[in-house]
Amino acid sequence: MMKLVAVKALAGFNYVRADAVVAIGATDPTKCTIYIAGGVMIPSSEPATDVIAKLQAADAPEPEPQETK
Repeated sequence: MMKLVAVKALAGFNYVRADAVVAIGATDPTKCTIYIAGGVMIPSSEPATDVIAKLQAADAPEPEPQETK
C-alpha cells in the first residue's frame, strides 16, 4: 500500500510518497527541500530532522500477522 506523508509547505501541506524520496537538503535550520524520484523538488517549511523522522516512521515495516491455532 502506498503511504503518503504530510509535510508542511510554505503555504499549506504537501503529501509525499515515502518510498519515492531520494534525498533531503537543508540550508536553513527551519526549512528543507525534499527531492523526489524523477527530479521533483518540494520545498518544506519543516526542519529536515522532522521530515526524516516522518518518512522513516511511514517506511517502517509492518508487523507480520500472528497465526492463530
